[in-house]
Amino acid sequence: MSTKDVKSSERGVSEVVDGAEEQRLRGSYLRKADLHLLPPAFAMYFFAIIDRNNIGNAKVAGMDVELGLHGEQFNWIVSAFFFTYIFFEIPSNIILKRVGARIWLPFIAICWSILVALMAAAKSYGSLVAVRVLLGVFEAGYVPGFIYLTSFWYTKRQQAPRIALFFSAGVFAGIWAGPLAARLQEIDGSLMGYQYIFIIEASITVALAVIMAIMLQNYPETATFLTEDERAAALRMLANDKALSYNTDYRPRQVFRALSDWTIWGYAIIFWAAATGGATQAIFGPTLIKAMGYTSTRAQVLSAAPSACGFASQILSMFLPRIYPRFSVWIMMFSAAACAFYAVIATVENIHVRFAFLCLSNFALSPNMPLVSIWMSNNVMGVTKKGVASAVTVMLGGVAGLIGSHIYRGKDFPQYRFGHIFVCVCNAVIFVVALALNLYFRYENRRRDSQNEDFDPSALSKDEVEDMCDKRPDHRYTW
Repeated sequence: MSTKDVKSSERGVSEVVDGAEEQRLRGSYLRKADLHLLPPAFAMYFFAIIDRNNIGNAKVAGMDVELGLHGEQFNWIVSAFFFTYIFFEIPSNIILKRVGARIWLPFIAICWSILVALMAAAKSYGSLVAVRVLLGVFEAGYVPGFIYLTSFWYTKRQQAPRIALFFSAGVFAGIWAGPLAARLQEIDGSLMGYQYIFIIEASITVALAVIMAIMLQNYPETATFLTEDERAAALRMLANDKALSYNTDYRPRQVFRALSDWTIWGYAIIFWAAATGGATQAIFGPTLIKAMGYTSTRAQVLSAAPSACGFASQILSMFLPRIYPRFSVWIMMFSAAACAFYAVIATVENIHVRFAFLCLSNFALSPNMPLVSIWMSNNVMGVTKKGVASAVTVMLGGVAGLIGSHIYRGKDFPQYRFGHIFVCVCNAVIFVVALALNLYFRYENRRRDSQNEDFDPSALSKDEVEDMCDKRPDHRYTW
């Protein structure tokens, strides 16, 4: 960058700035943005995963016996959550764009935490199913909402480590969920142990929601913690990267364009297949380990080991795109490894080998969800289209939870071979779809290069440019 540069943007910022001063302002902006967005988002996702999956810890703590659950009833209680989780992600992102993340994300967090606490009062199979159905309504918007929100605050390169860090909170929750549940179920009080799990964990989520409402801000254009110079530098940086702008209206035609774009469904299928392994590990991990012959409390504690492996690999995924910025290659590598590891779990009898490969499989499973989310966010353009795309991608993750709730069946005890083979096949699907996207994006980039079109956004109206989305002639896909 030269000593003096002229910067202009579609966000309406234009002035002469000093190169060194610009870098200083951008660094100050990122530090402040990270401080206000990432800690509350990370902590909330940590407890969102705990609140969603503590039904599995409650089962190991004796809930199924206390409520007289039998057959596949527990599996249906788990999957009830995903019936609504699937369908409320797109509406939630639309509401978020209208009312702002600062209001919407803490609101849905408080709603779902109240429902988690109510599970402690459930006295029957039917009441648990009803609460889980409502729980899915409110949890649906959190993950796609955060991914969408980062598109307004960060460049594509900056998004990658932050989305990976966000997803690592989910696996990090798995490290602590079992040991935390083990301590809570041993509370000597007037309630059953599993009831303390629901009530105390839900109470923590409420407190975090209040903190999030205080710390979070909607957009850099309106953030009160920025100076005017920091804001101007940030908007220049974001405009140069074609990041989303808060003052772009919701555009219904982009909804259709998102839903009719096969590549978005490709990302969603990858997310679905990756989430199938992740969701089943989170919910059924203690059950699978207990089936190896460990006691209830021991199984809760040991379930932290596979999660720790997954957390390590998700932290690693923060840096992989910087080392080699080819998302499809990393996704294919991890999915191939996970496929092989699950094949071993499904075929061997030795419980120590199975436990070791359960840890290795979680290491290979965990990076693909953040990687495909970042890949999607980098490639999709258009405010409304990106919001719908992030919701569709995570929506199929809900389908994964719905299906995954039934692949580890009671009749397959103790080895649960069917479930392991199912996840193995899912990872083979990830490999194939990632390869197809890789080939398509490389072809499309070559086609646009060969056409060598001169594209001048200033010759078109702002709405015309916005509605081109990622079909802009000057846009190149990351593969």
